[in-house]
Amino acid sequence: MTSRPRIEAFKIDPYGYELVPSAPLRDWMDAFPDRHPYRCLPLSIANAHGWDVLCPATIDVTWNGGPLVADLTVELVGEMPGKLNIEHFARSNFSRGIVTLHTSYLFRTPADWDILVSGPFNRPKANAYPLTGIIESDWLPYPFTMNWQIMSPGTVRFEKGEPFCTILPIPKHYIEDWEMVVHELSDDPVLAAEQQTFRQSRDGFMKKLNAGEPAAVKQGWQRHYFVGRHPDGTRVDEHSNKLRVAEPVYAGGTRPLYAKDRPSSEAAARLLIAEERGVQPDTTDVSIEDVAAVDAEPARWRQTSVLEYIDNAQSALNVEGRKRLNNGVFTPSRNTIEIPGPIDPATLDFIFAPGFLSVEDCRVLSAASRELSPLQLVESIKEDYWSNRILDYPDILRERPEAARIIVETQRRITQRLRQFYELNAPVYADFVHMVQWREGMLLHPHADRANPDGSPHGMPWRDFASIVYLNDDYEGGAFYFTALDMLIKPKAGTLVAFTGGFHHEHGITTITKGTRITLPAFYTFDESRKDKRVYP
Repeated sequence: MTSRPRIEAFKIDPYGYELVPSAPLRDWMDAFPDRHPYRCLPLSIANAHGWDVLCPATIDVTWNGGPLVADLTVELVGEMPGKLNIEHFARSNFSRGIVTLHTSYLFRTPADWDILVSGPFNRPKANAYPLTGIIESDWLPYPFTMNWQIMSPGTVRFEKGEPFCTILPIPKHYIEDWEMVVHELSDDPVLAAEQQTFRQSRDGFMKKLNAGEPAAVKQGWQRHYFVGRHPDGTRVDEHSNKLRVAEPVYAGGTRPLYAKDRPSSEAAARLLIAEERGVQPDTTDVSIEDVAAVDAEPARWRQTSVLEYIDNAQSALNVEGRKRLNNGVFTPSRNTIEIPGPIDPATLDFIFAPGFLSVEDCRVLSAASRELSPLQLVESIKEDYWSNRILDYPDILRERPEAARIIVETQRRITQRLRQFYELNAPVYADFVHMVQWREGMLLHPHADRANPDGSPHGMPWRDFASIVYLNDDYEGGAFYFTALDMLIKPKAGTLVAFTGGFHHEHGITTITKGTRITLPAFYTFDESRKDKRVYP
């Protein structure tokens, strides 16, 4: 499971209504011969696009056609779960035949994301129409409701377990960034030709099908759009014909990712200035002008970023963690967490992404590392520890262009993942891209990538983040350990691990006991002048 953006759903009532991924099936589509409506890919994709809140009980909503709130009534059929009140779940708030259904959840999204609220897509309901809304869920501390318009006097039933509300995240204000431009089809000759080819292909197929030609009847329908290809067989990149929406994960009792406990911007600025000057933040040594100067600097990440909570200073946790990883031998504590293991990767403050690199790409890169071993750096390496182990990017580019292409593309994807995961406003750049071999008997003592435990100046203080992509797993030992987090990672080939450069993510590696461990590491910096210009076009 990879780290990815999340919606946090807080249950307002102890008997919160069930929240599930939107189901891909529809009764009216199932009723057709051969269920052929599912061949319409836009319909099938929309069916499963979001999460549904299910009705906690069966209710009958009756409207007499009048304009008043009292003209609509709700009757419970059966029982409500727990201590839920029918009037709290469903009633008329807006009058004129509109019934308001409470979702019993307060949803929270990352900054700059809203939630679109609607009825279940492509699930028509007799005499009732769902009203769609867009909620500013990145700040609103109040739950929203789902509203249905009863179309004419009569009774509409909502069954227990029936989805009555669908939610999905959308970027805030994104529509304002778009413009609509109208052209004649002839303005784009290529598009016009493609459209003509599609039309002729479909018309020809339908004529054969209507004429009863055996081959067309056997085929039944054209699959060009469904499989993502043009009539000439050309495949389309990034085509989807099935959605896999994640199941909600219960995380009660743990800190929400978007929880707020930070000081005000002024207080945060005072703390930052005071720390740099070695004074108390409430003294006159920190002026209003100083605070304004700090506030004027553009933030490198959003306030909702996990970086707001990470303290990169050395702590007692680092000291204890170094004791557990002594000269390449790891002694677990009672609280040591092993990854992969019984922990949701989305709750981590670093990136753990199995399968980030494909099996084939791992094979190409690890083979290049082994075949180009004679080119591993010796003379330009300042520390003997790294001598004859590092394969530099220019040598890979010269000798194995395909491997170099994979490396550049991988670094681009890692940079994107870092910006997404840590909610960065500022760009980051890869620094010193290379491959490393870890042979039998080798280990790495705990260290941070931009700070020394004794407080002495570090040689690379600009390294804000680091990443490792594991290219093989046919070795023993070589586990990755975070000292302050007390987490031991034993990744499979293709896994990406990326983290911050301070002491919060201080790390070491246990001794390689058998085989050779091959990795693709890199560092990342906000300082553009430090980027590895060899991998940037």
